[in-house]
Amino acid sequence: MNYEELYAELNERDKDLSDQVRAASRLGKAVGKHAESGDLAKLREAARQLEEAAGEILRQAEAIRAGVEGFDARAYFADGDFTRQLLDACREAGVDVQGEKGVYEMFPYKVRIVGDGEHPEEVWLDRKKIPTVRPLTVANTIREGLDRLYQARFNAQAFLGELAEAYDTVCLKDRKKGQRVGTTQDLDKVYKAMTPMSRARKEYTAKAFAFDLARLYELGPAAWVTKDGRRFDFGTSRDNGKGIRVLSSTGVESYVATIRSLNPDTEES
Repeated sequence: MNYEELYAELNERDKDLSDQVRAASRLGKAVGKHAESGDLAKLREAARQLEEAAGEILRQAEAIRAGVEGFDARAYFADGDFTRQLLDACREAGVDVQGEKGVYEMFPYKVRIVGDGEHPEEVWLDRKKIPTVRPLTVANTIREGLDRLYQARFNAQAFLGELAEAYDTVCLKDRKKGQRVGTTQDLDKVYKAMTPMSRARKEYTAKAFAFDLARLYELGPAAWVTKDGRRFDFGTSRDNGKGIRVLSSTGVESYVATIRSLNPDTEES
């Protein structure tokens, strides 16, 4: 049984249980009413019906418990059914997925599915464990997170300014090695210059950097100009291992590898 089948079964039982609870509530009020009036015949009948309703509630509760305890989550993960249904749910939700064997990039998130003997049923979204065994819940969590990220205000000028400062830092190191100012620089080196301490990289992760980079890259060359007039350009790579994977809001994939200044003279003045 997969989780959606269990959910459908529990949902149906929940409806029956809700009906029984409402009926028991009405009978409880009837007991109180007849007790107040002193109509012993009606009081006895209401008490009998209330007992029957309570018994039905107990039977429904036992059936729900049996269904939950009978669900083999360990096998659900180990057999790969959870993963297959998660990938299907992500496709339906419009979530881009890259990866295999339990480790997936759902830009800008990293999702890890663990179904081994020590950790039989775990789903990790970046560094956070998601307390669910329902694939649809994971897919919806990612979709909602993406929607919030894309709807959040993005200050392209501020981000480009920070990129420019980090770029200058990397170029300065190269200049000490005899290289000219304004050379093409790897973006991973620029990111490390932006976050020189490991604590900073924990607060501003490479994934967050990739997401900001994606939004800046999507704006195009017109937005790659700093307030003081410095123009920048980005280089892409066909080698996925050498570029930072960025995804536009419409799902266009690029691997951005480098950044360079188009007017390096500005830096020397």
